[in-house]
Amino acid sequence: MCGIFGMIGDGAVGNTLRALGYLEYRGYDSAGIAALRKDRIDVYKTAGRIAALKKFIGDVPETDIAIGHTRWATHGEVCAANAHPFLSPQGRFAIVHNGIIENYRDLRRELNGALFTSDTDSEIVAHLLEKEYRGNALEAVLATARKLRGSFAIAIVSVSDRVLYAIKNKSPLIVGMSEEGAYLCSDIRCASHWASSVAVTPDDTVVELSDNGARFFRLDGTPIEVAFFAPDKAEEAERVDGDFMLKEITEIPSKLRLAEQGYFSSGGLGLTRDIARRLSRVYLIGCGTAYHSGLEAAAVARQWLDIDVLPVIASEFIYDNYTVDGDTLAIFISQSGETADTVRACERVRRSGGIAYAVTNTDSSSLTFACQRTLNIRAGAEYAVASTKAYNCQLVTLTLMLLDLGRMRGTVSDATYDEVLRGLEELPRAVEKILEDGYGIAQLAEQLKNSTAIFYIGRTADYPTACEGSLKLKEISYIHSEAYPAGELKHGTLALIDNTVAVVAIATSRELRDKMASSVTEVATRGAKVIAVSPYTFENAVRLAIPETHPYLYGIAAAVPLQLLAYYIAKRLGRDVDKPRNLAKSVTVE
Repeated sequence: MCGIFGMIGDGAVGNTLRALGYLEYRGYDSAGIAALRKDRIDVYKTAGRIAALKKFIGDVPETDIAIGHTRWATHGEVCAANAHPFLSPQGRFAIVHNGIIENYRDLRRELNGALFTSDTDSEIVAHLLEKEYRGNALEAVLATARKLRGSFAIAIVSVSDRVLYAIKNKSPLIVGMSEEGAYLCSDIRCASHWASSVAVTPDDTVVELSDNGARFFRLDGTPIEVAFFAPDKAEEAERVDGDFMLKEITEIPSKLRLAEQGYFSSGGLGLTRDIARRLSRVYLIGCGTAYHSGLEAAAVARQWLDIDVLPVIASEFIYDNYTVDGDTLAIFISQSGETADTVRACERVRRSGGIAYAVTNTDSSSLTFACQRTLNIRAGAEYAVASTKAYNCQLVTLTLMLLDLGRMRGTVSDATYDEVLRGLEELPRAVEKILEDGYGIAQLAEQLKNSTAIFYIGRTADYPTACEGSLKLKEISYIHSEAYPAGELKHGTLALIDNTVAVVAIATSRELRDKMASSVTEVATRGAKVIAVSPYTFENAVRLAIPETHPYLYGIAAAVPLQLLAYYIAKRLGRDVDKPRNLAKSVTVE
């Protein structure tokens, strides 16, 4: 998590503050800036969000070199003492850090007697830099980098030579250049606000950044070449009713069209027929919302594929004994492309000879560089921590990929394929109809906001939708919520049902309508308030209607009223829907 930014150029303090605002989705427990003056480094930091830091700093003098940080706490409580940046004992260096130093306890023992001002793993870097300094800042950075273990991106400002340094391993770090300055950043979209050219820093690399440009080194000091390219410029974000989340939900219809167009314009699946036919398994691997999109895509694809399609949580895939060989296609799903567990899972597949594809929302990320092929979902930037439109666009892309795979294997007819494409063409209008009922969903949220728990149920392809609806609710409202296959209610969960809870039943299958009616009755007779998200009506349930669409595409549409329901419940409880407690958007540590 955490966001880091560093700059050499005019107005470095103001621009760093602005950058931290763009990066706040990565963490917002505390924030700080280190500004290099003529012969010293001034550090300003405080607990709280960027607004608190701006107030704390006030009208400080400008400078031409600064680094900044917005924190998501991993080591040490949230307080000003644990906020970044950290100064070295003699004030020669200041550092900010994204990631985890896994061997920091051993390094602290090595520095026996050193006085630490925080409980973080990060501060050890500042102490090591001071210890390793022998009159050459670059050599001190290289020596320090060789001692660190873990995943980290570290930005360093040095008094001695007035340059920026960075150390990078398994955590995102972008180097940017423009006529106005040079930049270090943990997010390519943020960097693109300033940089006209950017480079993605390789793992186990030290960067030296100055007015003269960027130099990259292996940890032994050997220079290496890293390619720069022009980034896509990030759009300035606007809120709807003060919130990014609602804006991003309302964008779903237009983004669905872009996701479909982007899939075909990028060349589609990109497998030869021979490779497609020899595959023995497909993994859909992700975390959180991305995992749920894989869960939904797998449930739908089982209707037509003749091989196993297995959704797997990335953190489990890394350490479990899943079979991977040359006949394995692994599709890695990540909105940011920086999800640490997903990137590590991809590396495991590549080592084992499998085919690795990325389905992501950016063309340049750790995941895209690790995979053999990338399919961009074209959802556009998401600033709310809880993902919405990316989920729907992931499903469009995954559905088309697996349909193409079915066509190559001869299990999807041209007629079926054309039917699904017609359904995709009609889907944006169906979602627009759901959005038009926002007032009704808001009124329902008022009735549900005081529930002690809200359970989500569904069968077959509706169960993944239930999982995603439940996740959205718990992320931003803090109401206890769980998702279950509807048939599992009788196997324990009914003990939790009473008149203080609500049940959201997702029911899009015509064939399973009667089965879902029985589940609705089971919970209603025990006092629960029941909401049916369905094109059909149910006794004992309030209906959130969704338009009829192609059976393979219901999961894309049915997620939208659940996103809105979570949003309006959270708003009525006074929650910060864009920045929920304890969470960050881009999870860059395992």
